[in-house]
Amino acid sequence: MRAIVLLSAGLDKVSGRPAPVAGEIRAIGMGLSVADSLAGVHVGAVTAPGIREYGGYGLDRIVTLQAGDADPVDTVAAYIRSGAAFADGPVDLVLTARRASGGEDSGLFPYALAHALGWPVVADIVGIDASRDTQVPDLLEVEQALPRGVRRQVQVRGPCVLSVHNMAPTVPPFAFARMRAATVCAQAVDVPAMPRADTADMNVQSRPYRVRPRLIQAQATIAGGQVMVDPSPQDAAQAIVDHLVMLGVLSVNR
Repeated sequence: MRAIVLLSAGLDKVSGRPAPVAGEIRAIGMGLSVADSLAGVHVGAVTAPGIREYGGYGLDRIVTLQAGDADPVDTVAAYIRSGAAFADGPVDLVLTARRASGGEDSGLFPYALAHALGWPVVADIVGIDASRDTQVPDLLEVEQALPRGVRRQVQVRGPCVLSVHNMAPTVPPFAFARMRAATVCAQAVDVPAMPRADTADMNVQSRPYRVRPRLIQAQATIAGGQVMVDPSPQDAAQAIVDHLVMLGVLSVNR
């Protein structure tokens, strides 16, 4: 399997200094566990702060894509389509973080890239296992994190885009020697010009903003639950067990 990890010039949330993104570090660890060939891809300058540091987590090769003022999504998509990522075949898997940490990141990049490539996308991955079934060689079984600690098994057919959860247990160790030995190279990408939409004949209407009612309070009351004041240890433990059973986290045979 040939995989690439999308890298960004992240910033530390406290100090504001350049620092690797936690989700991208976990994406590297996940790629090392399943991919035969792995490379990092960044859209920007070779000297971008913090990019070489990703090499210390196990990336032997990091490619920085140069496409002028082209959109980063179109740049990565054109690079993947060109087949220049690996000499022995096309890209089978793209791993990303949930979102970068540059300050104004929306987290939409994985979805926009998957849309541009026409690939499926699965978010919040905490585990991945390549299927060994010879009849479906491109099938991946991934573990997806859901709210309240729930996990779900999902099957997706590659090539695909996987967004790694920030709490995925796939953090590779850092080695300074590997960071120094990693290769960071620039590669020019020819991004085809996208035709602009003709808006001359579009019927566009401008309307004033209308305040919509908030339904948060109504949703909160539907969630249910109970308030226990000074319960006994047995009652409190039973309430916790019942809640976990309701969420599907715990299975109890009664």
